[in-house]
Amino acid sequence: MKMLIMLIVPVPLLVISCASRSTHPVAVEPLLSMVVSPVESVRHVEVVRAYHLGRYVDPNQPGVMHEQHPVYRVEAESRWNLLPGQDYSGTGTAMNPPVDPAHSPAPSNDQIVAELIRQKAATERVMWEATQLAQSYDQLQKVIGDMTAVAKNHTLMTARFGQTELRVTRMEQELGRLVSPVPTATNDAPTILIDGPDPAKP
Repeated sequence: MKMLIMLIVPVPLLVISCASRSTHPVAVEPLLSMVVSPVESVRHVEVVRAYHLGRYVDPNQPGVMHEQHPVYRVEAESRWNLLPGQDYSGTGTAMNPPVDPAHSPAPSNDQIVAELIRQKAATERVMWEATQLAQSYDQLQKVIGDMTAVAKNHTLMTARFGQTELRVTRMEQELGRLVSPVPTATNDAPTILIDGPDPAKP
């Protein structure tokens, strides 16, 4: 019974305390919507290209000429990007021009660094071999020049030797002509003069 009385007494007190309290209106504001950035992660933007035309005659009216002007054409319509999750890495469609590599950092990893070192070593080896080849070429040119000079000297010596042989042959012929006896006009034995005592004298 005491338990029932204790439960009945607090209920009116609770009702009285709620009635005496003033209620304030609750303002519920929706969360601000977030701007999707980049928008290409959820939707592909349309691609518009400009074509610059020079002067041309209207094909439907030969008496009308169009001045040069640009023509804008929608190459690709905007559409939803159906790639799942945050794996989107592009900044446009495949029809957009590629990113200028001058404004993007060069990729680098261990394989690229190793390949660059290998290419540098190969370049240094090729340059060293080119230097050695140039030195060998200079030495070969010097040897060829020396051989040319030797060949010229050999030709000159051969010519001089031939002239000397010709002069010796002429001198031998002249000496042989001078030493040979003078032929006699008769068939008598030639008289040989020998200095000595005359056998006819006593």
